[in-house]
Amino acid sequence: MLGVVLVAGSAATPSFAIWPFTRNDKVEDPVPDPVTYTVDIEVVGGSRSFQRSLRNASSLYTRRKTPASGMVGLLARARGDIGSLTAVLYQNARYAGQVAVTVAGRPIDSLSPFDPVGAQPVPVKVVVTAGPQFVFGTVNAGPLPPDMTLEDLKLQPGEIAESGRIVNAEDTIVGGWRDEGHPLAAVVKTDVVADHGSRTLDVTIGVDPGKVADFGRVTVSGTDRVRPDLVEGRAGIDGGTVYSPKITRRAEARLRDLGVFDSVRVVPADHLDPDGTIPVDIIVTERKRHVIGAGVNYSNTEGAGAEIYWADRNLWGGAESLRLSAGVSGFFDPDYDEPDYNFAAKFKKPAILDPMTDFTLRAEAFRETSDAYRATTQEAEVGLSRIFTDTLSGALLLEIENTQIDEAIPKEDYLIATLTGAVDWDTRDNKLNPTRGMNVHLEAAPAYDFLQDQTFATFKEDVSIYRAIDAERRFVLAGRVQSGVLTVDKIRDVAASRRFYVGGAGTVRGYGYQNIGPRNKKGDLVGGRSDFAVSGEVRYRLSDALGLVAFVDAGNAYRDMLPDISRLKVGVGGGIRYLTPVGPLRVDLAVPLDPRRDDPTVALYIGLGQAF
Repeated sequence: MLGVVLVAGSAATPSFAIWPFTRNDKVEDPVPDPVTYTVDIEVVGGSRSFQRSLRNASSLYTRRKTPASGMVGLLARARGDIGSLTAVLYQNARYAGQVAVTVAGRPIDSLSPFDPVGAQPVPVKVVVTAGPQFVFGTVNAGPLPPDMTLEDLKLQPGEIAESGRIVNAEDTIVGGWRDEGHPLAAVVKTDVVADHGSRTLDVTIGVDPGKVADFGRVTVSGTDRVRPDLVEGRAGIDGGTVYSPKITRRAEARLRDLGVFDSVRVVPADHLDPDGTIPVDIIVTERKRHVIGAGVNYSNTEGAGAEIYWADRNLWGGAESLRLSAGVSGFFDPDYDEPDYNFAAKFKKPAILDPMTDFTLRAEAFRETSDAYRATTQEAEVGLSRIFTDTLSGALLLEIENTQIDEAIPKEDYLIATLTGAVDWDTRDNKLNPTRGMNVHLEAAPAYDFLQDQTFATFKEDVSIYRAIDAERRFVLAGRVQSGVLTVDKIRDVAASRRFYVGGAGTVRGYGYQNIGPRNKKGDLVGGRSDFAVSGEVRYRLSDALGLVAFVDAGNAYRDMLPDISRLKVGVGGGIRYLTPVGPLRVDLAVPLDPRRDDPTVALYIGLGQAF
């Protein structure tokens, strides 16, 4: 049996297009006085990767299928190549390298834009002589920020003198001074002298750190409907605080998270005010206010589903959001004669008590069917969430749930009040595709069932860790541990929807959704009082667009409140990642190593974003 999960969506106002899911209908303008040509690039010396870099940097080569505009256009490409190819030579520390270009057998310096073109295609030849690599000789850079050395800058004498190291060193020195509170730090002099006899490169970098300054006045520009005072408050840039790029980056992230801006930039001024403080301008571009979207999903073990939604991102100018959605699922599922449904309304108002505290309100009605139960539920939730620091946030939510559960025993009604407290500690460098850091989610939820007169509590933890093992962050190790405990004496005393189950894309890939857990004597799922799941992935980025993943998942749900991690169901597999502006498009194949008869032999998962 093959299990498939497919998710796709569209927005009324998309801001990006990704091949092959969209069509490129752009028609190029005709080229005036077109001149076709052939190009031959000959590289003397250097590795294959070096030669490939040269070809990729050549406009003559990369645009060879597009005619040039007359002799003027052809010579412009040729002369541009001399600069771009020389830059590649310098990037590889080859300061004695040479680039020669001929057009129709003549050096380009001997040609005029008014010369006749001659027979087409015009033969163009580029000869690049790599020459030897240079190393750093005498290096002077400074003044350097505290605790920074030439070794940190990778500019030590004897090291390969790639030009990129010099540029990176300049950025590192300036960034180091700005981290120390010097907002106007700048490089004022860079001298580079190549000694061809000794094949060394002497470098002098002069820096003006400027004065230490506090943040001063903050201005907001670019707002239309959003109130500027909300932008300033949410940014959290306090006057009198010592300048730090970390604070400006934090402000940009907080404002982007509001969901109402297409772009956010926090730009310090190029001067200090008379009082010695640094002014800051917050420049934003608002997104379109309304959005309509839709999504579809399919699994041959769970049927098909679809969702439509409408959202207002900024109701009254305070970034208040309202999202209305409706969905159905379970179509064509052979095990159930009626599809599931979901209707939801979600409202969020930022800065309700102070700039960092948000108010949320949600109402939802849905029916959910699994192998263990069918739940028909209506619930309402009100809550507060708060940003405490750059990495720490929390929430307090009160939920009232009315649900009817249909399982192996007769139908039961439940009216449950739940108070949930949650804490998130997030140090990931990128939430959509992290390469380092960690994400910790802790949750405690005491609850009372009025109809069953039952008090219980649920505790959950979800910890993910990411670590790149190479300098370019192509290889990333990712790990995740999930667990939960339900404090109840008898599992039948709580609604089946509140019990623990494992299996599927979010826990153990390869197995049916929520198909792992305690069962009764008939083999029916009854759910557990605890669960445990662990996942490990090795991610490798092949290019800027593609990546590969290998993974192992393991987990189970248990009758006891203490998980028995010796009894784990294991799934293994691999996948492909297509990297898009909104996160990786994920395609995973997983195989269960200990399947039941109702588990798939192989499961295919397609979705947006990494698995965790």
